[in-house]
Amino acid sequence: MRRAAVVLVVLALAVFIRVAWGSHDSAPPAPPVVDPGLVESPQIPAGAFTAVVVRVVDGDTFLARTAGAGKAVRVRIIGADTPETVKPGVAVRCFGPQASTFTKHLLRPGSVVTAAHEPGGDVDRYGRQLWDVWLPDHRFLESVLVASGAARAYPYPPQLEHAALLADLQSAAQRSGRGLWGAPCRGRSFG
Repeated sequence: MRRAAVVLVVLALAVFIRVAWGSHDSAPPAPPVVDPGLVESPQIPAGAFTAVVVRVVDGDTFLARTAGAGKAVRVRIIGADTPETVKPGVAVRCFGPQASTFTKHLLRPGSVVTAAHEPGGDVDRYGRQLWDVWLPDHRFLESVLVASGAARAYPYPPQLEHAALLADLQSAAQRSGRGLWGAPCRGRSFG
């Protein structure tokens, strides 16, 4: 009888702690990114160049090798920002893994992309190349990521050439609750 009482007290205490502090696994996982298909994409500029994808780092950063270059460069896409997955000292953000997986699907190692710089600088403060990127199917990578809800529009002066387009695509994704704008993230993927 005494043993049954102890078990009952322990079970009651476990239920109380779970209710009082909540469960870390109670939120459903975010669904995968759905490719939006055809999206509005700006024309590839005359000064564009091609590069071969080496590896995706996360949803908005990858390694690529340009023609004649021996070493791969680290590339940060212009105008779009995905939730963090690999930044040191920062927790993995809601929808970050899905955004990274989607970018890996779009930028497979060995695929050839077309890229261009915008006026205002070719390198960010972390030494990454700043590129606008067109996929092998000629869709604008930033448009695909933002329209799908895998990324938010991230205007960062002075590179604002496609900021209005990306803002419009983000508004549509938000209204539709796509990707990081839907459950469970609801747009709270950025610190």
